[in-house]
Amino acid sequence: MADHRFSLSLIGLLMVAMAFLKGAIAADYEVGDDYGWDVPPSNSSEYYPSWANRYEFKVGDSAVFNWTGNHTAAQVRNQADYDNCNTNATEITLYAVAGARVPFTTEGFHYFICTVGTHCEQGQKVAFNVIAADESSAPRATLFSLSMFLSALAIIIQAMSIAETIVYAER
Repeated sequence: MADHRFSLSLIGLLMVAMAFLKGAIAADYEVGDDYGWDVPPSNSSEYYPSWANRYEFKVGDSAVFNWTGNHTAAQVRNQADYDNCNTNATEITLYAVAGARVPFTTEGFHYFICTVGTHCEQGQKVAFNVIAADESSAPRATLFSLSMFLSALAIIIQAMSIAETIVYAER
């Protein structure tokens, strides 16, 4: 009976720990989801803004630009360069390799365009509105820190189980 109560207590402890960690891990967002980073269907200028509006991007999250063919993901510094598809902007960060992962390190708008041909004018551009991470929660955990926490918890559980077995055997 004691073993059963002990196991239920451990399950409860794990559930509480997971509840605290839920949402604490930074997220990677694949731009365009399964469609990826490409000239939008029917050259729709609303395709990527509509996609971005479905998510809440936070400091610590990342955008992942996946594409096939000839494309780039260029971060421009302001809305005017974004709106005008200014591929000659003086302050531009160019990502020319598919699979580029761009972390959001600051709050505010982050603007990206494709610099190839007229792709931007055809709607291949996206603006991310990045907000602060939840200040009410602990700092955002990484997958590594989560795995370390769960490993340590498993070791503690195993040690407690062994100790309980020894005490039970001595009775």
